[in-house]
Amino acid sequence: MKVVLTLMAVFSIINCNGQNNLEKAIVTPSQIDTLIFLEKQFSKNDSTPPPQNEKWYRFLPGKNNKVLVTAAHATSQMREGAIKRPDGGTGSLALWLNKYRNIPVLVTSYMSPSDPNYYDDNEFKDSLSKIISELKPILIIDLHGSHPFRPYDVDFGTMKGRSMSKRKYLLDSLTLELRQNGLTNLSLDYFSASTNQTITKFVWNKGYSCIQLEINSNYLSADEGNIYAQKTAQLLQALIRFIDDIHPNPRHK
Repeated sequence: MKVVLTLMAVFSIINCNGQNNLEKAIVTPSQIDTLIFLEKQFSKNDSTPPPQNEKWYRFLPGKNNKVLVTAAHATSQMREGAIKRPDGGTGSLALWLNKYRNIPVLVTSYMSPSDPNYYDDNEFKDSLSKIISELKPILIIDLHGSHPFRPYDVDFGTMKGRSMSKRKYLLDSLTLELRQNGLTNLSLDYFSASTNQTITKFVWNKGYSCIQLEINSNYLSADEGNIYAQKTAQLLQALIRFIDDIHPNPRHK
């Protein structure tokens, strides 16, 4: 039985032309240390209102404007009069992608007085509208964290396909990269991003493609120990390879 399983694993990484699909790893331990450091900075303020004259969100520009990443739940947020806990690890992931792939990111940095993924009438959404109008990204990725007890590694929120209808090939590409890097249990529209005034719905209504990534928090907890750090590295590697390959034309190669 072990021999059969080993052969199946070998054949799974060989394409129909008999070519080996293996690639050199690109994420390093020091980069995981950087992510852990960034998350510690977020945790200091994630339930704290912004100081006077400071905004509760941050925009970090980048030179690679083909993709914009948002993390609207990087900190605690007010929704229907109650405080909701942050999606830990999403803000640091966005900043990490800004640092290592030079992409623009919009994140909450202090407790949000208005949940940007639930309401439209807030400064975060106003800023997002201006950013996408200026940058005109090919794709917007909205990061969220999901409970570790969820069966999936990542759930794609696509408004039942509508938010990615113009760029379905990018969803296919992202799926491939995640699976090749060890995130194999993928879900579609468990959280569809269509119920409330979500980032995805807001962006789609403006004519841009957007996907809500609900990432199992086991892949966003690098500081919890070695296996979690490795899971996080697999996620990072999948995302940066996907970002590097984003093009407006599915037949660019």
